[in-house]
Amino acid sequence: MHNEKPRHYLAQFYGANDNPHERHRKVNLVARAVYPRAGVKSFASLQVRIVGLRENGAIIQSSAIDFLPDHFYICLGEGEIFLTCAKRNVMQAEMAVSFSQPVETPFIEALSRISFPLSTLKRMDGYCHPAVQARIVRSRRGA
Repeated sequence: MHNEKPRHYLAQFYGANDNPHERHRKVNLVARAVYPRAGVKSFASLQVRIVGLRENGAIIQSSAIDFLPDHFYICLGEGEIFLTCAKRNVMQAEMAVSFSQPVETPFIEALSRISFPLSTLKRMDGYCHPAVQARIVRSRRGA
């Protein structure tokens, strides 16, 4: 971890409550990183694989990880769940990110139990853990 100035103004708020000794849960989830295009009022997306997850952040992998800006969203499913992220540490084809707000522990534990990473949340509707199910239902209502 470097003691450099955050590259994005929101990054200074992320990770304030991070415990550096807290371990990520191993996961294997396919998601999209969604980010605004420079100079255009539209968004671009990049497929990423989430390989580590905890309440305050994640570890993601992608062959095009360098294209992600300092601030972006991880989208699970077909737009059902969004997590606001900021870059923390970039390694070759892998990035550690912090979430803008901690995610509930039951939700993280439920995601770590998903054994079919390529399934969409829509297809998992009714079959996944109640903590994930609650987020999907809330998202559909616009909350």
